[in-house]
Amino acid sequence: MFDHIDIDAAAARLEGVVRRTPLEPFASGDERVELRLKLENRQLTGSFKCRGAWNQLSQLGEAERAAGVIATSSGNHGRALAWAAKEAGVAATIVMPADAYPNKIAACRELGAEVVLGEDRAAAEAICRERVDAGAVLIHPFDAERTIQGAGTVGLEIARDWPEVEVVVLPVGGGGLIAGSSLALRRELGDRVRVFGVEPSGAPSMSLGLEAGGPVVLERITTEVQGLCPLSSGVLNIQICRETLDGVLHVEDEQVFAAQRQLVAAGEVVEPAGAAAAALVFEGRLPLELVASRGPEDPLRVAAVVSGGNPAPDQLAAIRGDA
Repeated sequence: MFDHIDIDAAAARLEGVVRRTPLEPFASGDERVELRLKLENRQLTGSFKCRGAWNQLSQLGEAERAAGVIATSSGNHGRALAWAAKEAGVAATIVMPADAYPNKIAACRELGAEVVLGEDRAAAEAICRERVDAGAVLIHPFDAERTIQGAGTVGLEIARDWPEVEVVVLPVGGGGLIAGSSLALRRELGDRVRVFGVEPSGAPSMSLGLEAGGPVVLERITTEVQGLCPLSSGVLNIQICRETLDGVLHVEDEQVFAAQRQLVAAGEVVEPAGAAAAALVFEGRLPLELVASRGPEDPLRVAAVVSGGNPAPDQLAAIRGDA
């Protein structure tokens, strides 16, 4: 299934354009777990999103380039698309909710994109649909084959850099990163790797989507972790994850913010959403059956993706001040 999602081809397009980020050892807090972090917070534009954005922009036809591109984003996809559009010489519009981090709004504008603000996420989505109906080319942040292909190169790199990995945990918002990466991991490592998504309990869009067999629009979003709270996960993303995931686990906001503080204390620049997968490990929330029989001589080999490094400057300063 999903043979049309060619992640190797995306990797070839991205080579020499984006960074191959490191997979670095990090203390897990549990002697039974050997942890390595895939540091996409060190990626161009500060997140994995530039992978999907460039894979999209590099394949546009002349008519699409002339029409210009558009997307709804709370920040990282918007910044990545603005960057890719600038590199490709294409006009870009980013529609953002008004409560997006001001630094992310500014970053999109600094890269030359038009930024349009909606009252909230739903309003931003409505504005985006109107522009698409008028002719702009939608570059979806997660529910698109080319976005998934690009994001999947994260999983491809993990598999090739650490083929002995036993568990991979990835943050989940709309599902682009986890759909592409879980597909790549299955192709490279088969069933011997366990793949888990991590989403805030206050925005369980993927969990609900997997249960329903399709997107479920969240009636209420209570998480404060921007970047992991779309109105719903994507259609294609859910289809892929139903075939590739071992499960989706939940973390609370305070656990995510605690993990962010731990990563910042270690010298990384990480936004809250980027710390969600690490939070699961730091909090000892891996499924018990995976770690119960392990020890320091034979630890469980776990990779967690740190997906983004674009925190609000005042929030980052507060963390550093507390430390």
